[in-house]
Amino acid sequence: MIFRVGVESSVGIGAAHGGRSRNEDNYLVATEGQVRWREESPLPAQPWNGPGLMIAVADGMGGHADGHLASLHAVRAVAAWPVDQVDGGLESLLQRWIIESHHEIRATMIWPIQMGTTLVVGWIKDHALSWCHVGDSRMYVLRQGLLHLITRDHTRAEFAERDKRPSPPHPQLLSQNFIFGSRGLGNDAGLRIDKGVDTGTIRLEAGDRILLCSDGVSSWVEEAELGLVLAQAGDPQLAAATVVQQAMAAQSDDNLTAVVVFAEHGGMKPGATIIPT
Repeated sequence: MIFRVGVESSVGIGAAHGGRSRNEDNYLVATEGQVRWREESPLPAQPWNGPGLMIAVADGMGGHADGHLASLHAVRAVAAWPVDQVDGGLESLLQRWIIESHHEIRATMIWPIQMGTTLVVGWIKDHALSWCHVGDSRMYVLRQGLLHLITRDHTRAEFAERDKRPSPPHPQLLSQNFIFGSRGLGNDAGLRIDKGVDTGTIRLEAGDRILLCSDGVSSWVEEAELGLVLAQAGDPQLAAATVVQQAMAAQSDDNLTAVVVFAEHGGMKPGATIIPT
């Protein structure tokens, strides 16, 4: 198989229309010596020499003054993982590396800077997708016309269900994407990632389509619409741009980021193509 990638990241509708004044999201696409993220400083992206294709979306927490720095640090930390010495066990490695990056980011924080971010990472190697996440950015996989939500948002209600505790008493806490316990990469001393729930591995098939997105997209675009876009788009860049446009049309007041991967039948040389944005 070959894997084609499309990326779209936007500030959204903008502050003049009730949205954000800057884009606190970021993303990573890394493959075959190439690495790309949304960079707002002159610092160059370092080369990435790992096997396969790694993708990520990070959503800097809007209630924190430096969420854009947290999301940038998160994707740069992912790109710096020692992936050239990997031998199996990708799911456990992702979990360990996210926790290690969390502590490294905390160690570099200079108060009163406040940083927090979600992070969802997917690593495609040997036609399998291993993933790990913290927060409420999401991963979906479309297979044979059916859209599957792979991740589970880190909300108070979610952790109460896992721990067999009563749900929060206030209805709004059942639905809002309040990151609790795992408050986001770099934001609090403890980071909760439950293996097998917040991590996993999926064997990919030709025709599968993968979407990573921030909650500015997933909270405003119905899953049926996301699935339709992924199924009908002729290329991954069009799919990524379309879901972001749909979120804007729905008046999402958040930043918007989508990374889309198409798994397709290919020639003798497996690889990935990064579609420029």
